[in-house]
Amino acid sequence: MGTDPIFLRAALSNGKWGLSLFFAGAATVLAFAPFELHPFAFLTFALLIHLWMRAPARACAWSGFWFGLGLFGAGVSWVYVSLHQFGGMPAPLAGFATVAFCAFLALFPAAAGWLQARVPAGDAARACLLIPAAWVLLEWLRGWILTGFPWLAIGYGAAGWPLQGYAPLGGV
Repeated sequence: MGTDPIFLRAALSNGKWGLSLFFAGAATVLAFAPFELHPFAFLTFALLIHLWMRAPARACAWSGFWFGLGLFGAGVSWVYVSLHQFGGMPAPLAGFATVAFCAFLALFPAAAGWLQARVPAGDAARACLLIPAAWVLLEWLRGWILTGFPWLAIGYGAAGWPLQGYAPLGGV
């Protein structure tokens, strides 16, 4: 299977890659504490980068959305507990609010996918510079917009790896 734009468009429209990307995003959470299975972040992002390489902007946005929905759905499930158990919100309303919050957060990876697809670049520049730059920019915006939500920034998943020493230079 390649990343031919027609193939990707068809795969995303029938839900095939959407579900795979949802689970890839959810698996990314394993790179964070308490699991600290760092290679999961590299593997899941490699899949996302592979799909974004030559895909049209709309397909990149949808794939980023599905990836983000899995990432935040698995990573911020504690929001439901906070709303329902500690906040006293009825369970159906807390569930809806949590899903809506995760969908809002998934708009940031979707925007990163859309943005990187709109900039013309070669494959190497896209994979090594453009996609990481778009991702970091949107993570930074997520940390500031509406007072921010900095949870699950991918750099936190690299704690304990040899590159963690570079975090003071540019942050996570």
